[in-house]
Amino acid sequence: MAAPMSPPRFRSGAWTYFAFVLTWSAVFWLSSTIGSATRTPDTSLLFLVGGAGPLIGAILLTHLRETTETRRDFWRRIVDVRLLTPRWLCIALLLHPAIVAVALVVDFALRSTSPVLTLPAGGLSALLGLVFFTFWFGPLPEEIGWRGYALDRLQSHSSALRASVVLGLVWAAWHLPLFAVPGTFQHTIGVNNPRFWIFLASMVPLSVLMTWVYNNTRRSTLSAALVHFTGNLCGALVAKTAWLAGIELALLTLGAAVVVKVYGVRHLARHDG
Repeated sequence: MAAPMSPPRFRSGAWTYFAFVLTWSAVFWLSSTIGSATRTPDTSLLFLVGGAGPLIGAILLTHLRETTETRRDFWRRIVDVRLLTPRWLCIALLLHPAIVAVALVVDFALRSTSPVLTLPAGGLSALLGLVFFTFWFGPLPEEIGWRGYALDRLQSHSSALRASVVLGLVWAAWHLPLFAVPGTFQHTIGVNNPRFWIFLASMVPLSVLMTWVYNNTRRSTLSAALVHFTGNLCGALVAKTAWLAGIELALLTLGAAVVVKVYGVRHLARHDG
């Protein structure tokens, strides 16, 4: 029998957190574009501080406004690997890669398009460096905020599905300033084109799937970070055309619909583990 899923009572809300994070990240990211033309904004200190917004907001609000019990719960769910059973560890690690793999197969079947891999130059050491950077400078600090802090507060007042959709929309909005920062993945996509809208839209079904994993691992923040990490790693290793990204979005949406149908709108989880 799994441990109870219910979170402790909260003194702070999700919308205060969202206002802080959206403002913090936008200010620092856009500030990083001001200055020397020889400096790449996405490697500057201002850029990195902006990206830490979800983490900083979660830590500040947790320690300034929450009880000792809530603070302990917050940190425990980041580091307690016991929350991840072997089954859900595999799901967290393989969910997004499996979707990308199916999208590649569908793309090849429809257009005879072979996948274009973007492996880093430098061999195994460079690949390991990419894996390390991808996990520690994105998924983990982000998810400590998005799922580890905000999701529970949204779910305390609404269904898991509605909370996931709201969080997905905020998550998409948080990325918008990055489209103005040279050197970022989002900047290479450009704005107001199919790839732009597909990228933003994908945040919603992906958020539903991440809530599903999170709620079924007794609110493991690490589980959400692993789903996020493998998705980002696939994006770094596989060049995605708008067509391929569109197939991936369709599969993410289908997966989210199946999860909602099987696990239910209210919790997206089975309480008996």
